[in-house]
Amino acid sequence: MKNHILILFSLTAGLLSGCSQNDYGSDSANGKGTSSGSMSIGVSLPSLTTRVLETADAVKGLITTWESTDALQVFHKYTHNGAAGTMQGFTFASTGTGSSTTFAYSGAEGYSFTANNSLYAFNALPTASNYTQTYNTSNDNFTLSLSGYGSQTGTVANLRNYDAMYGVSSVNGNDVPAAMAMNHLTSVLRFDLTNAAFTGTLTSVVFTYTPTSGSSLLPSSGSFTLSNAGTVTTNTLSGATSWTVSNIAASSGTAPVYLMTFPDTRSGTLTITATASDGSTYSRTITLNAFSLTSGSMKSYKVTLNKQVTTYSFNYYEWDATATCVDGVDNYNTITSGVATNSCKDCPTYDQIQMYIGAGTYWDSTTSWKDASGTIYTGGIWLKKKAYISGFDAGTATKEIDAVTTEGIPSNTSEYFFLPASGCMYASNLFQVGNYGMYWSSTTPLATDAYALYFNSINVSAGNEGRSSGFCLWSVK
Repeated sequence: MKNHILILFSLTAGLLSGCSQNDYGSDSANGKGTSSGSMSIGVSLPSLTTRVLETADAVKGLITTWESTDALQVFHKYTHNGAAGTMQGFTFASTGTGSSTTFAYSGAEGYSFTANNSLYAFNALPTASNYTQTYNTSNDNFTLSLSGYGSQTGTVANLRNYDAMYGVSSVNGNDVPAAMAMNHLTSVLRFDLTNAAFTGTLTSVVFTYTPTSGSSLLPSSGSFTLSNAGTVTTNTLSGATSWTVSNIAASSGTAPVYLMTFPDTRSGTLTITATASDGSTYSRTITLNAFSLTSGSMKSYKVTLNKQVTTYSFNYYEWDATATCVDGVDNYNTITSGVATNSCKDCPTYDQIQMYIGAGTYWDSTTSWKDASGTIYTGGIWLKKKAYISGFDAGTATKEIDAVTTEGIPSNTSEYFFLPASGCMYASNLFQVGNYGMYWSSTTPLATDAYALYFNSINVSAGNEGRSSGFCLWSVK
């Protein structure tokens, strides 16, 4: 099945109250079946009409249509070569598409419908193991087991894989089944995640739910019991505490995420955390009080996510020291030439720092960040990632010792990484945090000095500094 979303921007109160939540529509005619390939059932879905009118913003409805690859599992007390049999199930394949279609059986010969008996149809989900039916011969009840809901991708196209439906019909005295309408066992939540920065793809969205009543809205499995009249008599629902989806498309500040879930009345706390392609995180916690989801319905929430301030835990070292700075103690590496072997061994080399500078830099005076104590600062530099610097690994990229920084944030932040203006430490005191950045390299030019990266709001440079200075560490990215 294909699932589509119809957005309506204004509706009258009369229309809101008059819309059914069941999938009843115009049914096609049915033909009498007596042998292989001739048993058929006419089945309907809504003809491009909204199914639910509950929303937090605009009115949205889920629309379902049949695809040519759809199939039904049809259970009935079939007659075989003139003899009535016990309840058994056959697969009926679709012979059309759209909101109304015909499903036909083309298996073993000699089968026909049995007059004055009910038949039960269940749509076959793409992942067969996620949807199983069990028939109880003692009371003519069906138990449907649904699973695998935690593997949803959050996209509207993926809803079809979990859109479990059923229908019940009767067979008349001429062995012809009555028209059948399908009913949903599931419902849908749509979250429109918004932030002005959402213009590309969210690499990850994590939902964490803590229920206070009802089941979790993040489903994992469900069990539904249907009576012989086709009504759901009981359901047992199991939910997850978290659900993660990846690669959610965003445009114009909005990223929609879809979740097929189960009907229930719930209350709880939902935390949504999104990660953008540049590594920035956005989150929001909302409380959902006593909201109800009914079969076939859809609810939509517009949730504005706030950018999270990244915390950096800075450690200040003398060059290649084995421990952080201690007032009055010199513990820097005293080698006369070569490269670092202790704390600075993973820092970029002097040549690599020059290639970062040669690729162009940006001074960012607006992005907030905080240190381990929780103090919030602004100020830092954006450097291009090595993967986007031609010749970086070969050491042939353009090299600059000193350059003017560009004020602002690069438009394609996914190709850059951010270094905060962490300042420096002298005599156990921090200086110029938020104004200057000083980061060690892994190479040394002299017995008393080592190379380092310096930057502020005006320029960025690679130079040498006395090894007893308290600078930060970083690595090649």
